[in-house]
Parts: sequence; structure tokens; C-alpha cells
Amino acid sequence: MTALADIIVPVFNERDNLPQLLSCLQALPDFSAFHLIFVDNASTDGSVEFIKSIPGAMLVCHASNLGYGASLRSGIAAAQTDTIVIIDADCEYPPECIPALLDALRAQDVVYASRLSGKLTAQQAGMSRLKWWGNRIISAAYNLLFKQKITDLYTGCKALKLECLQDINLSRNGFEQVLEMAAKLSAHGYHIHEIPVDFLPRNKGKSKMSHISETVKYFYWLLFYRIQLLPMLVPRPQEDVRDKRH
Repeated sequence: MTALADIIVPVFNERDNLPQLLSCLQALPDFSAFHLIFVDNASTDGSVEFIKSIPGAMLVCHASNLGYGASLRSGIAAAQTDTIVIIDADCEYPPECIPALLDALRAQDVVYASRLSGKLTAQQAGMSRLKWWGNRIISAAYNLLFKQKITDLYTGCKALKLECLQDINLSRNGFEQVLEMAAKLSAHGYHIHEIPVDFLPRNKGKSKMSHISETVKYFYWLLFYRIQLLPMLVPRPQEDVRDKRH
């Protein structure tokens, strides 16, 4: 059977969450049509041993902790289909949204799963007010400089057609690669579509992201890529505005 899509899962010490993630993935319709790619970033908690027990799954191992962005690059390089789905291993994003992502991808090139779309408060989004405002400010700044209209730039769940990355060189190793990918997709004229998802904060293990330091780094890289990519930015088509005066 030809695989429907590659599902790329970056992993770093997620042994406690992997069984739940796998169970949710296996419950998906057409699960057998997905190609699972786990990229382990030098875990020491038994994550590798668990992944090796998953029938048909591909495991890419990093000998040292190279970072989230490096894991995504390795996963993308190992893709065997024309469509990739990226989802975190911590179960904060529901794997059940993958069919909706792929359905939206039929009409779009890039689809993000947004924790904030349609959520009017931090409580509705299932996150702290600090994290809520941080995500909103980060996304708004990106939208302003890169002419997009997304609500959740730093989502850990997205789908895209592999051809979108054909002429894009991803080089960042850390979490800043999330911004690098989004900025370069915009520079190549791609519109980022979103679907809403319900966010569930992890109940096992610890987040690998230091939100304060990553936010500081974010604004540096935001300006860096805006300046670097300025000559490449493709103007978005203007909407057809009809004269309503008559």
C-alpha cells in the first residue's frame, strides 16, 4: 500500500508519553497508510527502546542532542511521501486532528493546527495567561512582517506538501526553526492555513522549551529573517475590490 503521508515525531525523553501517542495514532482511520518517522534526539529514558518495538516505524537517532530544528530536518530528509505531518510527542496536540489537517491540505499547501483559533481567552485555550499573550504577540509580530494571518505560529502540529520545501534551506537547529520555516514559506509566496485544535497541557514529563529565552531569541530571528528575506518576499495578490458606490 502506498503511504498517505509521513508523520514526523521529534522525540527527546518522552518515554512516558509515547504509548499514549502511539495508541492515538493507531486509532486513526487509515492508520496503516501512514509512515511513522520518529527522530530521537539522544534520549536517555528508554524512548529509543520503545520506538524500536513499534512495527513498521522508522527510527532516526541523533548521537547527541542537536535540537528540535535538527530533528525536523532529519525527519523531512527521511520522508517517503509527498506529504508530511509534524506532531510533538508530548500529546499536547491531539493526533485525532491529523485527518482534518490532511483534508485541509487538499486545497492548501501548508496547514497549521492552531491552539488559539476561535479561543477568546487563555482559559478557553487551556494555557496560562502569560503563555496565551506570548503566543498572540509572537504570531501578531510575524503576521505584520510576513503578511500572514495566523494565530499560533509556534504550534507543534502542522502538515505541508513536501514540494513547498523543495527550494527552501532550513538551517536552524533549535526551536527557532519554527520561525525560520514559516518565514521562508512566506518568502516563497505560500499562504499558511489554520484549523483549530484543542490544546491539552502535558501531564507527564517536562517541556523542553525555555519560553522566556526562546521569546527573546524569537524577536532577534524575526528581524533577522525579515531583513534577510526582504528581496524574496512575494507580494500577496490583492483582493478584487468592487466599486460599491452605484
